[in-house]
Amino acid sequence: MNMSSSETAVRRTFDTVAGSYDQNGVEYFRPIAARLVELAALGAGEYVLDVGCGRGAALFAAADAVGPAGQVVGIDVSAAMIAKTAADLRRRHATGVVVAVMDGATPGFGPGYFDAVIGSNSVHMVPGLASAYGRYRTLLAPGGRLAVCAPASVLEPEPRVFGLRSIAAAAARFSVSARVYPQEEAFGGPEKATEDLRRAGFSDIAVHVEDVVLRADSPDQLVRWTWTHGMRMMWDTMPTEHHETVAREIEAEAAEFMTDSGVLEIPSPVRYFVAR
Repeated sequence: MNMSSSETAVRRTFDTVAGSYDQNGVEYFRPIAARLVELAALGAGEYVLDVGCGRGAALFAAADAVGPAGQVVGIDVSAAMIAKTAADLRRRHATGVVVAVMDGATPGFGPGYFDAVIGSNSVHMVPGLASAYGRYRTLLAPGGRLAVCAPASVLEPEPRVFGLRSIAAAAARFSVSARVYPQEEAFGGPEKATEDLRRAGFSDIAVHVEDVVLRADSPDQLVRWTWTHGMRMMWDTMPTEHHETVAREIEAEAAEFMTDSGVLEIPSPVRYFVAR
């Protein structure tokens, strides 16, 4: 597998966070994945490919949707992430669900094998995305659907990432990739994504932007969560002498979203694309 330095950094980051990814109680990835599966309109008995399956947020939701007569295949470039998810599958005694280490840009399956290809907070990181759309199309049976999503960049009145200005400022200052919000829109923005999907042979393209409420028990839990997913690259790039200051800035702003019930609820927009 030939990878650029950026792609290698992404893979290493997700290998590093595999054990803690989506495991510390912050509610964010699973609601997004559940909504994506809903928009994909998965039905009983369908075959589904989950690109960048991670620890299974969309994988398990899709498995519930297709039922025992269907099949869901999860792929991820991170071998550590796949190992953890495979262990989760064994613990759940899940049937009709398999996972494999595979490059999301070039999935190794035959034409027309799947009824749907989905990717929650993952496909926007696939290199050569416009070409990858064409490969996804060949994997789909007639009438098959592609459904992908990622956080929407917020630039006005000032940049926000995961609903917070402090995270946007830190991401901009210590970013190792142009793909880190808010420097670049996921999928190149809605107009480019729509055009790329059309060129790849998709139609009936729908774009949805919806707020997802990020929920955490405390500002400290939120900061610890930022170490457990793609933002880990920011922390690893940031000089250690800045860690404490940035963490305190994030905690202070997050505290503004504390509800009367004593939890954080931070609205954050997500953009979903569904095409046939």
